Amino acid sequence: MKLLALHLTNVRKFTGKRASITGIGNGITVVSEANEFGKSTFFDAIHALFFEKYSSSAKTVKSLQPYSGGAVEIAADVETDQGAFRVGKRFISRKAATITQLPNSTTIAQDDEAERWIYNLLGDASEGPTGLLWVRQGLVGLEPDNTKEKTQLKETRRDLLSSVAGEIDAMTGGRRMDRVMRRVAESLSEFTTKTGRKAGPWKTASDEGEALEAELANVTTKVQALDTALNERKTAEASLRRLDNPDAKARRDEAFSAAKTAMDEARAHAGTVTAARQERDLATLKAKSAQSDLDAFLSAINTLQQAEKLATASSKKSMEAKSEASRLKTALEAAQSLHKSAVEAVVDTRKQLDDTRQQITARKAKADAAQLDRQITKADIASRDCDTARAIIKASNATAEWLRHVEEAEAELAKCKSTIEAQATTLTITYQGEARITLGGAIVQADQPLPLDGDTHLDLPGIGTMTLRAQGAGADGKARLATAEGTLANTLAHAGAATLQDARALAAKRANAVTKADLDQAVLDTLAPNGIEALRSAKADADLAATGAHDNALPVIAELEADLTQTEQAEITTRQNLMNVEADHASARETAVKLQAAAETAQQELERATAGAGPIECRDNRRADHLRDQAQTQEALTKSEANLQTMIAAAPDLDTATAELKRAEDAVIAVRQERMQVGEKLAALSSEIRTLAGNGIEERRDELEGQLEAVRATEARFARQAAALIRLQTALGAERNAARDTYFGPVQEELKPLLSILHRDAALSFDSESLLPTGLMRADAKETLDDLSGGTQEQIAILTRLAFARLFARQGRHMPIILDDALVYSDDDRIIKMFTALTRVAQDQQILVFSCRQLAFQDLGGSRPKIEITDV
Repeated sequence: MKLLALHLTNVRKFTGKRASITGIGNGITVVSEANEFGKSTFFDAIHALFFEKYSSSAKTVKSLQPYSGGAVEIAADVETDQGAFRVGKRFISRKAATITQLPNSTTIAQDDEAERWIYNLLGDASEGPTGLLWVRQGLVGLEPDNTKEKTQLKETRRDLLSSVAGEIDAMTGGRRMDRVMRRVAESLSEFTTKTGRKAGPWKTASDEGEALEAELANVTTKVQALDTALNERKTAEASLRRLDNPDAKARRDEAFSAAKTAMDEARAHAGTVTAARQERDLATLKAKSAQSDLDAFLSAINTLQQAEKLATASSKKSMEAKSEASRLKTALEAAQSLHKSAVEAVVDTRKQLDDTRQQITARKAKADAAQLDRQITKADIASRDCDTARAIIKASNATAEWLRHVEEAEAELAKCKSTIEAQATTLTITYQGEARITLGGAIVQADQPLPLDGDTHLDLPGIGTMTLRAQGAGADGKARLATAEGTLANTLAHAGAATLQDARALAAKRANAVTKADLDQAVLDTLAPNGIEALRSAKADADLAATGAHDNALPVIAELEADLTQTEQAEITTRQNLMNVEADHASARETAVKLQAAAETAQQELERATAGAGPIECRDNRRADHLRDQAQTQEALTKSEANLQTMIAAAPDLDTATAELKRAEDAVIAVRQERMQVGEKLAALSSEIRTLAGNGIEERRDELEGQLEAVRATEARFARQAAALIRLQTALGAERNAARDTYFGPVQEELKPLLSILHRDAALSFDSESLLPTGLMRADAKETLDDLSGGTQEQIAILTRLAFARLFARQGRHMPIILDDALVYSDDDRIIKMFTALTRVAQDQQILVFSCRQLAFQDLGGSRPKIEITDV
């Protein structure tokens, strides 16, 4: 099969259009167009045409429909051994498929019959070309990602290689080995899954064995539970007899009574000890109070002596500080007077300087206001002229674009008239006598061509009527003339013109108005860049700033500035002196205040110390009283402490008595609780024993052991059969791998000259399972495909597809190779070599290349087809 042409109608971006590629050659045909042209659309459309049923609603079909909707139509002109045909399909709406014989356009098959015709055309390669020969944009590897398509392509490759290698189709080679391997796999699948897990009868036996094992384990557990319950019941009955022994109960009761009596005695003695401890604590407080009173009295005497000395010294320092502060106050008043005079001099001088500067500013503002007034006048004139010109522009539709349309319409009308005149039939009459021929009552002028259009009736005096029929311009010519006249009239009326001369005059008037408006606007922008209102605002500001301007003589600014500098320096000097005096006065006043406060504080301390020590005549008696109280309280503390220690030494051990009572009480409670628990356990064990003994579990255990032995024997037999099949499969696989080099000989033969163009003395290794290259041998080193660069992987994938195409050709099945932007990672040198490989294969193989790399693919050569896009 060879492609001759492709036709797409209403497909994706070609909505409402028919896109065709014609003139596809026998060798290389290159469609090199820019991005977004629709190359991938053509590729996807070809795929849908040959590999999607016309009735399909698959996603790949729906993706071809444009946003505007409607039916999708795809057709391809192909050449086969039986001749040329057009294969066409209509998807989505009014679905149909047709096969038309060319060039007589005879329909030879429709719908399902057409689908069968396409299947017969493709043969066993109906799923092959999509992956084996055709490279979709973005897919540069050897296989697609889709698992289903991978499987289909692998089977296609296996059938292809087995067919081509017929001369070595032995048991270890092609189709027969494949059939044997499939039979072994099918037999093995009866016992195992693809991952090696048990399946079929083997899994059924295994599951039955596991179920029996689980039930046997459960029954065995119940038998063991029955034995355990019987033993536990014997133990519980013995424990119950031990707990009910009367001698042991009497011993426990006697021990509890003795422990309670000892506890009561210990608590009574503990109360006596507590009273003695309280008496000791009270004596301790009294002793501390007496000692504290003595210490306070002695401290007050010492404080009084220190306060008398401090009060005398503080009073003297306070008097001296007050005298210094009074002296500095007089100096401060003198400095304040000098500084006030200096400040007044500065104010007077600065006011005179500010008045002078203000007058200079007002005079300048007055001149600016006059200039702004003249500027505003000019701007008002420019604004009015600009508004007038813009009014003319707005009122006129006579734009340059409109005038161009008028001239085009005039030219089109003249063209139509010329065409009609050129096609018209004319009649010229020459008179020799007095008789004259009339047309519609008017005399036909002599020697002047008379246009004839349709039926023309001439009156011949004395003869009759002559009817002349002329083809004339025809309905189409008249329609075009009427359309041209209407277009010219409508275009002229848009701007109110009657003729082309009127239109040119109106356009010239509007153009002059545009020029005038632009000129006036430029003047306005120069005079008032921020608008006329901004100028008026600026003049108002200038008028306000010019208030008070006069023509009187003004002092010299420099002299005023020199006077101001001198008076400011004097002010600074007096201010610095004032600040120094103020600081000294403030410091002296602060010192006087602090010393006065210190003197008052010392006096207050003296008064408090005198009150604390008491009158001088009573101080000796107070000292003696404090010493006596201190000695008496200390003696009482010593006696109470000795009494407390005697009571503590004679006290029984309260903690031991408490522990003994708790032990005796816990023993009674524990026996009571244990007896209750043993009774409950006996009841539960008796119930469990009745339940287990009544179900015949020991007999069921023996029955299950026999059934499990039989099932395990069946499972072992299935396991031996599966193992034998696995050994056979492994041995067959080893034999097939051993024959791999011979099996892959045909494709290696096709690949070798193509691969040598890119890599001298290189070879590809193939995987016997996937039937695809797995590595590249060059320079005695083997590299896996994953280790190669993206460009090299891309090149190997395309060369492999070229080799498969050659194998198809060996079988007489010529399939075109289609590449959609396939060489995207190849550098400049490699892409030229790939072009050479494509050219070599294209000597007897059709190759269709889509690419957006227009400059790079100029070097590929081949033919460039004709591309047409027309409205439907």
